[in-house]
Amino acid sequence: MEAHFNIEQGSYEWHEIRHGKIGGTSSKGLFVKSDTLLFDLLAEKTESFIEEESYISDDMLRGMQLEPEAREWANKNFKCEFIECGWMQSDIELLGISPDGITADFTQAIEIKCPQAKRHIQTVIENEIPLDNLHQCLHYFTVNDRLQQLHFISYRPESIKPVFVKTLRRMSEINLGTKAKPDFRVIKEWVEVAKNHATELQNKINQTLSTLW
Repeated sequence: MEAHFNIEQGSYEWHEIRHGKIGGTSSKGLFVKSDTLLFDLLAEKTESFIEEESYISDDMLRGMQLEPEAREWANKNFKCEFIECGWMQSDIELLGISPDGITADFTQAIEIKCPQAKRHIQTVIENEIPLDNLHQCLHYFTVNDRLQQLHFISYRPESIKPVFVKTLRRMSEINLGTKAKPDFRVIKEWVEVAKNHATELQNKINQTLSTLW
């Protein structure tokens, strides 16, 4: 594993190092029986990275503005320093992640969300990490073998309850299924599923590329 603290998230170097990799936002594809992720990766790996003007929505801008504030809250309340990291590269070539904050010994990390009011209060009341954020949280453990705790933070300073925190550990049980068809396993088990699929994808990519060159 290799950490790139000198790369700023959103920069040209950041987009370049992520090119052809599975980051947190695309990690759900590791648990879906589909070739979509395979072809997404092949599309990137068969062309050089070209920087394009990226769209920044109001929600994205809000997150960029509030994330440092939320990280400072975490530093004070967890009594440690969480450092923003541009990219953490797994020993598995395809895998990496951009931590919102990680300790210098790589044992604790934070994933910060700064959602709209409805999303935040629903998270608070249900006392659960939203399902569409779970794969990204799990990906921290898949990339970083030294990680012991991942703190998911929903931060909305306007709310009556401005901060929601849920801490995950390798033996935490999470459901990557649905309410109707749940699939509960501990994170340690899900990590092995993700790593095995990533290895299979890498082999398929290598085989396919060998027929194209």
